[in-house]
Amino acid sequence: MLKVNKIDLRSSAFSLKIYTRCLMFYQIIKAGNDEIGLVWEDAGGKTQVECIYLPGREKIIQKIFRDFPAVEKKPRKISGGLDRLIVDLCLGKERRVDLSFLNLSGLTEFSGRVLRQTHRIPRGKVCTYSGLAARVGFPRAARAAGSVMANNPFPLVIPCHRVIRADGTPGRFGGGADMKRRLLEREGIFFDAKGRVPSEYRVTAKRRRRDDAGDHS
Repeated sequence: MLKVNKIDLRSSAFSLKIYTRCLMFYQIIKAGNDEIGLVWEDAGGKTQVECIYLPGREKIIQKIFRDFPAVEKKPRKISGGLDRLIVDLCLGKERRVDLSFLNLSGLTEFSGRVLRQTHRIPRGKVCTYSGLAARVGFPRAARAAGSVMANNPFPLVIPCHRVIRADGTPGRFGGGADMKRRLLEREGIFFDAKGRVPSEYRVTAKRRRRDDAGDHS
């Protein structure tokens, strides 16, 4: 049985470890008025994204060098058009996203389930934290699901901005509340006069199917 711990997230030690087997690079991407940071590694010719950074109080480049001290000091453009994908997602465009280019190996089982379920929330829809917890089979783990959202290493690609509070208010977001609202609006979601997302935009809290347990899509 899967146990949900109070701290069930990708640990900071994972982000801070020194990588010796792979070359690691970064790129700062411009998406409208926002800057998005991207850290990725070349593992034997295979591109794997390690982390995506949203704008905040601290400069993105400072965060990258602090969290990934082994990263190359000069930026490099990522291959495969992944930077364009991230820009399009930030601008609210509809894109098909395959998670195979994300390095999910540092996640706990619970965090992995929550993030994969978040990936399934369609554009133009939202889910509550409690609904998300129910969809992975833990209806009482809304707070734990919220912690996973707060520590999501891959925002935009895994759309944690589509997870909101039970009262319909957007809730917190790594890029700030204003950015979260902009992302939702760009995806076609309207807010009411009180700044809440109407219920018609919510996905149903369907319980996780058994065959989802090993899903790595």
